[in-house]
Amino acid sequence: MKNVLGNIGKKLKKEDGNVLVMVAVSLVMLLGFTALAIDGGRLYFEKSNLQKALDAAVLAGAQDLLKGETNAKATAIDIALKNGVTLINDDFDTGPNHIKATKTRDKTLFFAKVLGINNAKVNASSKAQLKGGLKKKKGVVPLGIKEDQYKEGVNYPLKSSESVKGNFGYLDLVGDTRNLKEQIIGGAELEVSQKFAWTNPGEKWGQVTQGFESRISNDNGIEKCQSYETADDSCQRVIIVPLVKEVVLSGKTQVEIVGFAAFYITRVENDKGDKIVEGKFIKTYTVGEFGGEEDYGIYKASLVE
Repeated sequence: MKNVLGNIGKKLKKEDGNVLVMVAVSLVMLLGFTALAIDGGRLYFEKSNLQKALDAAVLAGAQDLLKGETNAKATAIDIALKNGVTLINDDFDTGPNHIKATKTRDKTLFFAKVLGINNAKVNASSKAQLKGGLKKKKGVVPLGIKEDQYKEGVNYPLKSSESVKGNFGYLDLVGDTRNLKEQIIGGAELEVSQKFAWTNPGEKWGQVTQGFESRISNDNGIEKCQSYETADDSCQRVIIVPLVKEVVLSGKTQVEIVGFAAFYITRVENDKGDKIVEGKFIKTYTVGEFGGEEDYGIYKASLVE
């Protein structure tokens, strides 16, 4: 009997030792899972913030690609810094129509140190590019310009002496030919797939003058809007106009719309009886529907990676 009790005691002590080992192993595993959960969550949060900062940076930078790759990188660096990320020139890959930023950060881990893991790398990259081919836009000004006249940065005058049988380049985009002034100020929604638009015959110089002078006056005090070299789509002097194929015009007729271009109004005046709306084509970015076949210098910036 005494021997039996002794054997039972030894067995219990042995099992107690096994339980302690199992508890110790379980605690290590539990700490490991806790470390993965907490530090893993922190790494996910860090990567998400880094990705958002890079997305914002390259989108802003892409909008300045029209001013050159150096300006695009400078803008992206500034935006990234405002979002807590420091970028340098070596972090970028740029081209005439794209900008890509890549960043790696070393993050110190806390709970994972119990597993011997002290640091982890957080990587993110983002690429934005300019896309041309505007095919639908709100606020299009009803001033039809011949496609073959599209030349960036070159003065383009619209004069009454150049009209053909009563057509002065005005288009009827909304089915109301009476209020050209309001159409110049507010524009209309137009899509290239509509293909054709009716001309709006007649000089209508009073409405034209009032419409464009209103747009020009709205830019008073806005420095970037005073020059075609710095103006963008936010300036009232920058108008989106339809480009049309050259046709023989005779009174009210149809013209074929082939695309859109950005036009900077430099002056509107009556020059010795010759009524002039003059400006330059510029490159700019805008909001609208893209995917058209032709590129006439209007772009949108979008993320592609």
